[in-house]
Amino acid sequence: DVDVDVDVDVDVDVVEEKLEWAMDRLRSQVGLIAPESEEPTAIVTYGTIATQLKVATKLKAILAGYGKEARNKKNDNDKHDDEEDQDDDDDWDGWDQDIPLLSTHESCTSVGLAVLAAASHSRVKLVVSVKGTDGKHRPKPKPAVDVKSVAACQVAVSFNYFGGEEGKWTEPKTVFDFDRRVPAGPYRVEFSAAECAAHVKCARSGKASNDFREIGDETVLMDMAKSLEGARGIPEREEAALRLRFRVLQRTTRDDEENGRWIRIGDDMSPLTMEHSQKDEGESGRDHLVACESAVMEISLSPVGLITTALTTNGETIVQATKSARNSKLLKYAGIFGSLLFVGGFLVKSFVEERVFERDTQRVLAYYKHVAPNSFHDGDERHARYMVWKYKGKKDALWRRLEAKYGFPVKHAWEWDDDEEGEREAKGGEEEEETEDLDGSDGSGEL
Repeated sequence: DVDVDVDVDVDVDVVEEKLEWAMDRLRSQVGLIAPESEEPTAIVTYGTIATQLKVATKLKAILAGYGKEARNKKNDNDKHDDEEDQDDDDDWDGWDQDIPLLSTHESCTSVGLAVLAAASHSRVKLVVSVKGTDGKHRPKPKPAVDVKSVAACQVAVSFNYFGGEEGKWTEPKTVFDFDRRVPAGPYRVEFSAAECAAHVKCARSGKASNDFREIGDETVLMDMAKSLEGARGIPEREEAALRLRFRVLQRTTRDDEENGRWIRIGDDMSPLTMEHSQKDEGESGRDHLVACESAVMEISLSPVGLITTALTTNGETIVQATKSARNSKLLKYAGIFGSLLFVGGFLVKSFVEERVFERDTQRVLAYYKHVAPNSFHDGDERHARYMVWKYKGKKDALWRRLEAKYGFPVKHAWEWDDDEEGEREAKGGEEEEETEDLDGSDGSGEL
């Protein structure tokens, strides 16, 4: 069973015109919502008795036309023994004059609204059994009907990048469609002076589609907007921001979708402009408008259909925004450079400290090796590292203490090696002098 409501403004004089259109629309919508359903269970009419009789007569004629259409299609399939045509015959949705028509009492709508209002205000309750934490079931009332409000209108927005010239408004873009659950929103619309300038530039260069109102390729717009950023694009961005116009549109009836009749809500807005703070009294506000770099507008729809807009901007002009962006970029690179210096300094400091620590450890080990060989601390690297760590920052005290204990100055590791080589060279020279034959004879010289 499919329960579908169709909002048809039935008048006795125009019932012939609108009812057939409404039934065609209902038939297509039911096919989309419930494709597995062959036909509606019934069609229920509301209103006065006279109006329902007229509607019933017209509905029978329309349903009979649907049945005749199906029979003609079936006869054509019988003439052509084709599988594809037979498959098409199986797609018939079953709409014909056999669908029952049910009329209602004249007060049915008012009584139903009264029950709905009472249920929504919790004056009509449904008692249900709810299981508690102790496992026992207890009766508990709850609203008999859960009422959800939906939008009875369609809301859209449109842009104009040429100062509001007629014929250059973009096609309305739907923000809130019919039957949208309300409250809805906020829907954010972001404005950028660079993108507006890109729209204008693309339109003038012939890269825009739809009569220079919409950009066909999104990448073209983004690349052009990026190229217009910075100090060189300030004049173009200012001009585009001052010429930008924005409007909110509303459509209240569904039959206007084909005709495209939109109702403008309020005046056209200029979201990227603001009045100069030093404006003189009595002068035209348009002459003292300044362009903003960016802005954000939020559109909301209340449960009663009220459309509200809220414009948010940081109040910076395009020149100020450019300077702020430049300063932000400089601060960004300065921060990166400072971070690299900070981290690099720590790395260099750690490397240098590690090298000094290893050098002093080898110095202590070389000292024990030459001053106290074969002692307990000779070759004990752990003890040497501990001593260097203990006297970190006061190495002079460690050297003085070792010198006072053993009576030898503390030298670097390579200085001990140099001293040993010097001693070996000196010792080798003395041995040569002792073995040198001063008289040049074989030992049997004359006195």
